[in-house]
Amino acid sequence: MDRHERAPAATFAKLLDAWNGEDVEISDLVTSDYVGHMLHLSTGDRTGSMYPTWIAEFRLKNPRAAFSVLDQSLAGDRLWSRLVARREGGTVAHGMNVSRFFGDRIAEEWAVWSDWGPA
Repeated sequence: MDRHERAPAATFAKLLDAWNGEDVEISDLVTSDYVGHMLHLSTGDRTGSMYPTWIAEFRLKNPRAAFSVLDQSLAGDRLWSRLVARREGGTVAHGMNVSRFFGDRIAEEWAVWSDWGPA
């Protein structure tokens, strides 16, 4: 599928592929001025250029973690996603993400995640 024909849900799914350990070019999915607001972290916002490092650090700490979408809804330029991440050993974390799109790329995100806990 041509990058310009991707729907928001497909773009977000490709981003989750990166979080799930696949080799994905993040700059193809986010705008050059992307900002991610990580509401559950004291480190706060991330930029598009920081995104690959965030994923790499997460994968290093959680090599077999897998993210999946439980529910999604598109409203205007916003894609709302309810997510779950599962780690080896049966622990899970639950998250909510709102992605604001500009064209076919994510321009801004707001995310909040629970701590890891039993399934």
